Amino acid sequence: MTKTITIAALVAASLGYGAGEDAKGARFEVASITPCKPGTPEPPGQHMGMFQFVYPGGMLRATATTLQFLLEWAYGIQPSQHAGGPSWMETARYDIVAKAEGNATDAEMRLLTQRLLAERFKLKLHREKKDVSAYMLRLGKTAPKLLPPKPEETRSLRVVPQTGPDQKIASYHVIATRYSLKQLTDVFARQLGVVIVNHTGLDGDFDFTLDLTPDENRQSPLEPTLLMTAMREQLGLTLRSEKAPVEVLVIDGAEKVAAGD
Repeated sequence: MTKTITIAALVAASLGYGAGEDAKGARFEVASITPCKPGTPEPPGQHMGMFQFVYPGGMLRATATTLQFLLEWAYGIQPSQHAGGPSWMETARYDIVAKAEGNATDAEMRLLTQRLLAERFKLKLHREKKDVSAYMLRLGKTAPKLLPPKPEETRSLRVVPQTGPDQKIASYHVIATRYSLKQLTDVFARQLGVVIVNHTGLDGDFDFTLDLTPDENRQSPLEPTLLMTAMREQLGLTLRSEKAPVEVLVIDGAEKVAAGD
């Protein structure tokens, strides 16, 4: 028996030197930010980085999201790549609807969001490079087992729990279509709580599958050694823990957006 969980993630974008600087003066035509009631739960899958903000027609919609999560999305960074800022950044939730001119691309929407955060949340930040413990994703000794996406496919990541005769989950079958390794590492980085850096040199979109089978010693499907083994044996990629210089955004200040602002 199987149950399929379908999730979509939009990740990638370059780091900016300061909040909103890369947008070069461009702004959303219309932007509404509404604070949610205290205690509003997070959307399903958000803690895993599974979300969709950008829609056709230059629309951005974010439901019950936090400034912290918007920051990570707008700048294309992982949770371990920012520091500082007020504690409410990860708890106060907002509903946001914004419209860009024309049919803006995903990258353009991220830049516009950077400026929106700077103007409406008064977000101020600077960039530093720090040596941290991180996982490095590299090519293995064999050719990577990644397939080119089919023309009709859409970008998605599906996690299919495989259950045994006792109806307990025995393994997880991951199916990626039109998915990049940068996106995959960002998903795993959120679960492991570390930075994962893609050093494979493979920047395109691919189709691939990955089976994560827990055992007596590794009961979580995201246990690091289990993930390392699966990546090496099934995808031909290596994942190793190393000390590395990583870009970190340091939050110098931010203010809550009031109702009606």
